[in-house]
Amino acid sequence: MSRVRIDFAPAARWRPGIAVGLSALALIAASGFAARIAWQRDAQLQALHARLAERAPPPQPVVRIAPPSHEQAEAVNAAITLLNLPWPALLDGLNAARPKDVAVLRIEPRASQRSLRVVAESERADALFDFADALAHQPPFVRLKPVSQVRLDSPARVQATMDLEWQP
Repeated sequence: MSRVRIDFAPAARWRPGIAVGLSALALIAASGFAARIAWQRDAQLQALHARLAERAPPPQPVVRIAPPSHEQAEAVNAAITLLNLPWPALLDGLNAARPKDVAVLRIEPRASQRSLRVVAESERADALFDFADALAHQPPFVRLKPVSQVRLDSPARVQATMDLEWQP
């Protein structure tokens, strides 16, 4: 018996070479068209930039500012240090310890020493002593150092100056 060759695969009806070629040609034409449009828009954009550059005012000259002197820098640093003091805590501590018959006349901060110089006045010396004792135990203050005490005659009153050290 002779052999018979049977091919069950259907025969190809079209060749992919022509379709691929036409697709490639269409893709090349489309990319060339897109590139032409992009170059036209780029040229328009460059022309617009040139027109805007003609209308714009000339640039201002750069002004060179001299660096601050050593004294100026120290003054600015001292002012910043005073502004950065813990004012709310310090003033709350003073107000919490102050009796009604004591007036605080002056507060001088000394940021480098973490201290306040407080000048207070009262008609009674024992009120100032009570104020000083309360300040010594009032946070954020950690140490009280009396500086001076003056008795004033007209009207009769006592003025005391004290240094208060605080901790942050």
